Amino acid sequence: MLKMDHRSTATLESPPANPGPAPSGSPARALRFPRGAVLAGITLLAAGLRFGLLGKNSLWFDEAWVARLTQLRWTEMLSLLASTDVHPPLYFFLMKGWTTVAGTSEVALRLPSALASVSAVLLTYFLIRRIASEPVSRLAAFLVAVSPFDVMAGQEARMYPLLELLALGSTLALVVAVEWGGAVRWAAYAGLAAATAYTHYLGILILAAHGIWIAGFESRHLRAWLLAAGGVVLLCAPWLPSMWHQATQTEYHSWYRERVTLSHLTGLLGLFAFGGSLFGMQDYFFSGTLPPAVQALVVLPFLAVLWRGGVALSSDRRALGLLGLCLAFPIGAAFLISLMKPMFYPRWFSFLIPFYATFIALGIVEVAGRFRAPRAAVAGLAAGMLALSVPVFGRYYFDPSFRPYQWRAAAAVVRAEAQPADAIIYVYYASEVAFRYYFHEQHPTLILTPLEATSGAAHPGLTAAQARDLAARYPRVWLIATIPFDARMEQRLFPTLKTAFRFGEVRDFRAVWVALLEAKP
Repeated sequence: MLKMDHRSTATLESPPANPGPAPSGSPARALRFPRGAVLAGITLLAAGLRFGLLGKNSLWFDEAWVARLTQLRWTEMLSLLASTDVHPPLYFFLMKGWTTVAGTSEVALRLPSALASVSAVLLTYFLIRRIASEPVSRLAAFLVAVSPFDVMAGQEARMYPLLELLALGSTLALVVAVEWGGAVRWAAYAGLAAATAYTHYLGILILAAHGIWIAGFESRHLRAWLLAAGGVVLLCAPWLPSMWHQATQTEYHSWYRERVTLSHLTGLLGLFAFGGSLFGMQDYFFSGTLPPAVQALVVLPFLAVLWRGGVALSSDRRALGLLGLCLAFPIGAAFLISLMKPMFYPRWFSFLIPFYATFIALGIVEVAGRFRAPRAAVAGLAAGMLALSVPVFGRYYFDPSFRPYQWRAAAAVVRAEAQPADAIIYVYYASEVAFRYYFHEQHPTLILTPLEATSGAAHPGLTAAQARDLAARYPRVWLIATIPFDARMEQRLFPTLKTAFRFGEVRDFRAVWVALLEAKP
């Protein structure tokens, strides 16, 4: 059994020497809640945070891309995914089936992620209950439920909540297969593992962490795990050529990858700890402005509790190895790979929040056991850990400027001011995909790629002659741009456009820019 020795960690309350039955009206009896009621309360809290204001923020490009893909035929969607995307297809297949029934409104697109995120809270409890004590399991589930990072991911039409659910499910299936054995249980693990790999390539790192754990701590099950891993490879074989094509594309997305530094790791810890976004720390989309050393100081208390959680679990090396590998290996491996081919984005790792939360829960309970009133200490320490989450939630839900990529507002301005004869220039296809989700009017369009906007002879982009020809045909042109539009693109593109157009005000909708260009006489 993969049960932690509960004597190695502090319990929430030391029993009295001669405990007697508590009077029916005593506070002790009044404060005891059935385990199911506590778990139900945590689940309802998680649901409220994820379903509340689900359609408030406008979609950004990645979500609008999901909406567009789901409107294609199955074969068209599969071909486009294999040739131009960088993800496996399971999530998109599920979303196509879902949108056929529910439509492509903002709420409909995000609802599956919210459901998966809430389900992950429950699955966190059931996984950790097989490894740690009841108080630790409930506290871990609670920390996942109120994690701003998990809530933000849970309100996005992206595959990360599903990946979180499958990472937990495959890990739980592995624990059950190790404890009880049997071909059916190992087959269930293989099925969940294959689904994890088909959801996101980071899921493969979770499966690798499972294999390392089996080899290091459960070697007697190595043959069974290898057979299950072989089954995963067979199930994934139809997609392997597409995966290879996606991995070996030389130019795809190369223009926006940023160099990976230690600030990505400290920023990720800030997201895990309180959702980032404060003190110049990394937020959900953008890197922080603080130096890595200062960011490390901000998250130092969380690091200390995280460490105490590892110490609390040290008496059960198998459990420590499993949880530690599931948390650390995907991050470490992705970081090392990104030193050679930059692709490390902290928001990708929201699926690891349950493993992080478990170590925090273990640390809180371990430290609280040193106090005379452990229950009160747990409540106080948990409140301290969550103190910074409150202002992050306040800004996330109620500050209109907190969320970038305000495509809905940008489209509303153009819709109100555009004339039938106007044309539109999109800088980068992400601008066209996200803008057209909200803007349905038909206008002549031109889409410039980032390479065309920044490069010279190989990708000449828009020339002065083309700009004059455009001005001759269209007296007014709207310019729509988003990241990766930057100073280099502006220096390349704007002088060319200004040979034929007068620029109006450039309106900023937080990483979305809209300008009206009027042809010169």
